Amino acid sequence: MKNFARALLAGLSLATLALAAPAQSSYPTRPVRIIVPAPAGTGPDVMARLYAEHLGRALGQPFTVENKAGASGNIGAEFVAKAPADGYTIFYAYNQIPTMNPHLFSKLGYDAVKDLAPVTQTLNTAYVLLGNKDLPVKDLAGMLDYARKNPGKVAYASYGPGTASHLVFELIQDNAKVQMLHVPYKQGQVTDVMGGQVAMVFEPFPSGVPFAKSGKVKALAVTTEKRVADLPDVPAMNEAVPGMNLAGWQGVWVTAGTPPEVITRLNSEFIRITRLPEMQKRIADFASQPMTTTPQEMAQAIQRESEQWGKIIKARHIVLD
Repeated sequence: MKNFARALLAGLSLATLALAAPAQSSYPTRPVRIIVPAPAGTGPDVMARLYAEHLGRALGQPFTVENKAGASGNIGAEFVAKAPADGYTIFYAYNQIPTMNPHLFSKLGYDAVKDLAPVTQTLNTAYVLLGNKDLPVKDLAGMLDYARKNPGKVAYASYGPGTASHLVFELIQDNAKVQMLHVPYKQGQVTDVMGGQVAMVFEPFPSGVPFAKSGKVKALAVTTEKRVADLPDVPAMNEAVPGMNLAGWQGVWVTAGTPPEVITRLNSEFIRITRLPEMQKRIADFASQPMTTTPQEMAQAIQRESEQWGKIIKARHIVLD
């Protein structure tokens, strides 16, 4: 992990210095493309298109979104990693790519630290733990007690091996000293929680909160540091497992080696747009919270999360290739 940290900070040295440098007034002089490693209509795609619209108006050049989905985000990441380092190819993506994928895949066509330069984080999204309403528990603490009494029999759903919805359960089992059964899905997780085929699943707030309020499932925990106003009676996950929280986030990268003044310009523009009342409302509509960070702050977040996920992935021998 020391080598990881040195590489990350070394790769950021120019970007960090850039925060004190004047922005390059000539950028951009031609159209800019924003690569999204997710299908059209998904959360990252919708947000990227909103930013693209604002960027185009502010900077006088078209910003167009291109979807390059697949391979857990690696297709889009590799495309940007190998693009010219000129700021005309931007990566709008999510935290799994630099924090989980390097540990899950033994062979990647890019290095998330050396080949991608952070620009800024834009928003974070928490998760709600949904449980079958007929289970004899009312929260995550009760579920863990139930699992201890039924080792290896309490099944939880995920969006697939190596996803955040899988790895967070691995962390919980490790920290709480319980054993549960993993059932990976591609779709239909919440339906099967309702039907009792599996006991629970972590669902992102945008889709999870409406389910929690519907009464068709139990909300057992939220992954925010504290309880949230939308679900005031639902405990935070760290009330049952101290020190545990989980938040997904979205952010912006460019190809490593991009001129520092271009990174500064993009950082400034993305932050300005994120702070617009209309953008803050759109982010809130996704049950998410806006974020504005420097390239170095974003890099530090990547380093912390990579260390956390790397440990559990290695300990559990989770490999996706």
